[in-house]
Amino acid sequence: MYRCVLLCSDHPVLAAEAETAARTCFDVRFVGRYPRDRKTVPPELVTTLGAQTVDFLFNYLSPIILPPGVLGALRRASVNFHPAPPEWPGVGSASYALYAGDAAFGATAHLMTEKPDAGAILRVRRFPVAPDDTCERLFDRALAETLVLFKELLPEIARTGQPVPNGEAWARKAITRAQFERWMTLPPDAPPEEVRRKVRALRHSRFPGPFVELAGVRFALPPDPKLRRP
Repeated sequence: MYRCVLLCSDHPVLAAEAETAARTCFDVRFVGRYPRDRKTVPPELVTTLGAQTVDFLFNYLSPIILPPGVLGALRRASVNFHPAPPEWPGVGSASYALYAGDAAFGATAHLMTEKPDAGAILRVRRFPVAPDDTCERLFDRALAETLVLFKELLPEIARTGQPVPNGEAWARKAITRAQFERWMTLPPDAPPEEVRRKVRALRHSRFPGPFVELAGVRFALPPDPKLRRP
């Protein structure tokens, strides 16, 4: 049985299900759960990799940024599970998909490299975008598909010992947080259709957006609690 470490988000249900799935087919040596604002590598992970021979690292929705030294410490591979299809690497994927009018969205499993969302793609799951999807609802659906993808792919990797790329390619470089923040800001003279598209793409029950900047002051459309899913 191959050894692995697992990094998750702090979502209690998704993280617990991912850990259970990993433990069914791997010798799990370390599990970490982290909030969305945690970026630094946990010391416990470094200690685990330094003291033991570990074959795989699985990054399941965690925000941790892994440096080359960590990625290079794995005997076989590091695999990331990205809650968006290859068309939208990086930040803000659900919003960009809604703005572009995409017919489908999804989740992607890929090998990890120094650059985020740039490694060889292993598998993709896609589903139709619904007419009433908000960015929050679409992202939640992608999270659910990411868990399905995780449960599908891990037994295959455990059996073969070698993740196999499926030949798909990323459509662009990963969008950064700074780029997304700029894109969220509308010019004061934005045409009505552009405003409507950005509102649909960005309206959220917990986060503000889109924004308008006037005289150096940034104004935000506040979160809309009515959009919160029951």
